[in-house]
Amino acid sequence: MLPVVGGSGGVGKSTVAVMAALSCRKRGLRTALLDFDLQFGDAADLLGIEDAQRLDELVAAPERLAVLPCAPGRLAVIAPPAHIDAAEAVVAGAAPVLDWLSEHFDVVVANTGAAWAEQHAVLLERAAKVLFLVDQRPGSLRACRHALDLCGRCGIATSPFQFVLNRCSKGSTFTSIDLSCALGGARVSELRDGGAMVEELLAAGLAQELFESGNPLIATVESLVDLVLPPSMAACSPAPAESSRKQPLFKLKSRRQRRAACL
Repeated sequence: MLPVVGGSGGVGKSTVAVMAALSCRKRGLRTALLDFDLQFGDAADLLGIEDAQRLDELVAAPERLAVLPCAPGRLAVIAPPAHIDAAEAVVAGAAPVLDWLSEHFDVVVANTGAAWAEQHAVLLERAAKVLFLVDQRPGSLRACRHALDLCGRCGIATSPFQFVLNRCSKGSTFTSIDLSCALGGARVSELRDGGAMVEELLAAGLAQELFESGNPLIATVESLVDLVLPPSMAACSPAPAESSRKQPLFKLKSRRQRRAACL
């Protein structure tokens, strides 16, 4: 289990979770992307997937787990409930589903929501590693400290946490050294700022195209995945590339044309 968490919203959890899952799939690992942001999760939307299994459906009917693709090099995507008010019931019944996923997949990358609650504890107690994202806002660092304080008071181990400073560039407010010092010497990785291209492609549901684009964010995500995976998994052979969906690219082009026509 590889949860992607942050002390506050807007630090890039969904983006990093999706890119990390695609990186694991590329290595030929049996990979699941679990969107555990139970109210506002959008991981399936970023991938352009409209028919993903929903977590509340799997909790209510565990036999549906058998239809998830568990083959090496495939990506199983599990979306959050369709209705916000289902979140509390899903958390209460999620444990068997999480355990099943951990048994049947090599890696389960889990996106999380901004508000820390019971669902975070349910994931963190099962996690082998945790990606803890902080971005360039001072408030993000403060929120990180608050979340770590909560973990300490709840007895949640923080030793699996890999801290990650997101959206790094030459003019960044913080560096990984700054964040490491602020966190008492913790190891910190950096993710490069991918620029406007990241938001544009993800908004169009083209996460796979972003992953294959050579954007500077992707190389640093791949290095981060190398760091947190066991060596035997990190060294896995790349999976055969799945066929790319070309039609959405024309939709993206038409969006640009419409924008230009409005100027």
